[in-house]
Amino acid sequence: MMENRDIQSILPHRYPFLLVDRIVEVEPGKRGIGIKNLTGKEWCLNGGSAYPPVLLLESLAQVGGIVLGSKAREENPDSRFAGLFAGVSDFQFQRSPVLGEQIMLKVELSQSLASIYRFNSEVHVGGEKIAGGQILLSFSRTA
Repeated sequence: MMENRDIQSILPHRYPFLLVDRIVEVEPGKRGIGIKNLTGKEWCLNGGSAYPPVLLLESLAQVGGIVLGSKAREENPDSRFAGLFAGVSDFQFQRSPVLGEQIMLKVELSQSLASIYRFNSEVHVGGEKIAGGQILLSFSRTA
């Protein structure tokens, strides 16, 4: 399990753009499961109760960044890297999560070509799948 400090040691994101609260499972370079709690303190919920779909995609990308970044750290603890959300395909939203819900973000690496990584991803609230599809990340070492 990874808490906020551990996540921040891998991802460059900070409040308010760190969109993953906890990593409950990670298999470096292969798959991961993250949690996002919609507590009402999120800037994006000001005046509304639904978590925006674009931030849901970014949350998934951040879990993917943890999967790739933890593998890079395993291979070289002093490594630095850059990861970017590169795209989305075949993605469907059944509904948006709302205030008070806990979002489970699942990603699994399905393909890698040079520095582009394709993940199968799913979003669950409770036992309900509310979104899913493929996301692309660009990931490379910088030093």
